[in-house]
Amino acid sequence: MWQTQWHEMPAFLKQIDWPSWLAIVGTSSAVSAFVVLAMQGLRDRFAHRRERRDAALEIAVSLEGYARSCRAMMHRADWALAEVSRTGSRDALTSVMLPAFLFPERVQWRRLGHKSVSELRDFPARVHAGREDLGSFAEFGDPLAIGEEVGLESAKAARDALALARTTRKKHGCVPWRPGSKDADLSRELVNYISSAEEKRQTHRDRHASGFSPTHAPTLKSVALE
Repeated sequence: MWQTQWHEMPAFLKQIDWPSWLAIVGTSSAVSAFVVLAMQGLRDRFAHRRERRDAALEIAVSLEGYARSCRAMMHRADWALAEVSRTGSRDALTSVMLPAFLFPERVQWRRLGHKSVSELRDFPARVHAGREDLGSFAEFGDPLAIGEEVGLESAKAARDALALARTTRKKHGCVPWRPGSKDADLSRELVNYISSAEEKRQTHRDRHASGFSPTHAPTLKSVALE
């Protein structure tokens, strides 16, 4: 039987419309290749989006952690000033300084846009500049005022870090930050602290502008006694 079919094969091949058949095969191959490439491109797009979201989340978490460190430092600065008043010793002030900040090395910056990267990388530079300014102030300025300045600048850095983290999460589709009970009112706490510290700073400036001078200021010993 198969021999009969084999002998009929040449006649069958002659009856085929080869141009049309090749066109169908070529079109099918092109469609298949297009579908494969489209699926691969879609998978790559989803993968890149996921990697971009993961990078943004890593950045936001590090900024939120830094904000908590700054909150701790601003309270430490208040404690140091209280210790100065209580003991008359300025040793406690040596432990206060605006916390340093660097993004984690594992962050995949290439997954983020140029504008986002520029805005984010500007933050550690501003923190570094603030630390240098405070260092100069501590070396040449009033040792007692450094505690107030560190507290204020730490609160401002925490506020800016939270704002940048919130923007980063929103821009790259990350879930919003859900702080625990300890940090639930962190933003409000920072706003209140900054407002109070800036009001205190302005009061000090007004006193100096109205003729107050260090020679009339109470000595460290008298402050401690008070």
